[in-house]
Amino acid sequence: MLFNGRTEIQRQKLKLTEAEIEQRISESSFGEQGKNWARRWLSVESYGQVGLALFKMPPIVERAENDVLIDVDGKEYIDLLAGFSVSALGQCNRDIAEVIKEQSIKLVHYFDLPHPERIKLAEKLTQITPIKGGKARVVFGVTGADAVELAVRAARYYTGRPFILTAFGDYHGVTYGTMPFTGKGGMWAYFYPVPPHDSAVGYFPFPYPYRSPFGRPPAGEDEGEYCLKKLEEYLEYYFLSKESPYREVKKDITNVAAFLVEPFQSSAGYIIPPAGYLKLLRQLADKYGILLIVDEIQTGLGRTGKLWATEWEGVEVDMLLTSKALGGGLPLSAVIARADILEAWGPGAHVSTQAGNVLACAAANKVLEIVTKEEFLAEVRHKGEYFYNGLKELQERHPLIGHIDARGLYIGIELVKNRETREPASEEAGFILDECVKNGLVFERGGYYYNRFQLIPPLTIRRSTIDRALEIFDKVFTTAEKFFSINRD
Repeated sequence: MLFNGRTEIQRQKLKLTEAEIEQRISESSFGEQGKNWARRWLSVESYGQVGLALFKMPPIVERAENDVLIDVDGKEYIDLLAGFSVSALGQCNRDIAEVIKEQSIKLVHYFDLPHPERIKLAEKLTQITPIKGGKARVVFGVTGADAVELAVRAARYYTGRPFILTAFGDYHGVTYGTMPFTGKGGMWAYFYPVPPHDSAVGYFPFPYPYRSPFGRPPAGEDEGEYCLKKLEEYLEYYFLSKESPYREVKKDITNVAAFLVEPFQSSAGYIIPPAGYLKLLRQLADKYGILLIVDEIQTGLGRTGKLWATEWEGVEVDMLLTSKALGGGLPLSAVIARADILEAWGPGAHVSTQAGNVLACAAANKVLEIVTKEEFLAEVRHKGEYFYNGLKELQERHPLIGHIDARGLYIGIELVKNRETREPASEEAGFILDECVKNGLVFERGGYYYNRFQLIPPLTIRRSTIDRALEIFDKVFTTAEKFFSINRD
């Protein structure tokens, strides 16, 4: 009874009441149509909606064009979400829409079976992915979580080993099969009383220089280099210790199948690790006979100004995972892996009704045609630099902005109460997000302490839209600093 009582108390803390839902709707900046649609929405859908976790109340969007969302009242919002990078080529991209339209009158669905668009897509993916050894094969899924599950199963089957090692803060899905690789306590709570536990999963600290898990370096030492050095010491300790489950040191037996990592941490706040992170993992993987799986579901397909974020370090991987932007708005995922890994399976080892869907593959072929062009990637880098420079100017005027991570249009902003102590400005971040939504700007708030902003604009965002976003940020940061009595001198 005591356990049940405690569990009920915890659940009461997590859930929203009808009164709280109504308060959120009433206090929102929506027009009457928006509020009416919000009430209709929450009278029929689960209160577990992720939109209620990301925002007090997400706008009810009716239509969109490229980098602008328009809600049911006609209010416009600058889109710094891009459907969490799914709409990377802009909302309602006409080229992709035309491809889907043309394909829809030829063939829509053929189960998890071969068709020309699927075969052409697999050929392209094997050609453009930096796979170790050069020869690659593909397995398709529907969602990013599918890709993660497929990769983990393939790694364990191929190596005959149980352990998967991943970083604290990495996000690899929230299904029962993927939740063990996503160390978010706030999500795990919703899986109880049976946790999504996989006993053959190990975690290591992510090298996050601005807020290092290893503490600040000695005076004069570079934060990034210090972080990587400490991470290497940490991992080598567990690979060489006889008290670790990862290896049998005397017989040189490794129990680890793979590293499964994001090249940059996305859900955790768009955090970019120091240069050399993937090289270190590649080095350790080769040293101990471990596979390196890189989850590029959010970082890939041009987001960082390179086709794959992995390319910034010139690292070849054993498996690469992609989804989100791949389907051009339609659900599609893929694992691209060393050929010998995916040749180890026998027929029927994997199946999914919608995997490699015809419409999604046709759209994906168009996506790859666009994002693989060097002039397109160069433009992403140029616009990313333009956005970053604008944010740096804001940082000079607004002490709340402690740190900015940026690579292409992959941009994270860290808010602090004090730049010297780096105390997280969590409450301030929540206030700013709410005010930005009121002013017509949407983005994601995250971070280890809920004090970071993830800016995920379409890769096709216009410079004029970036300028408008910067103006709103400037206005709202000024409001927040007055509200919280933050000295700007």
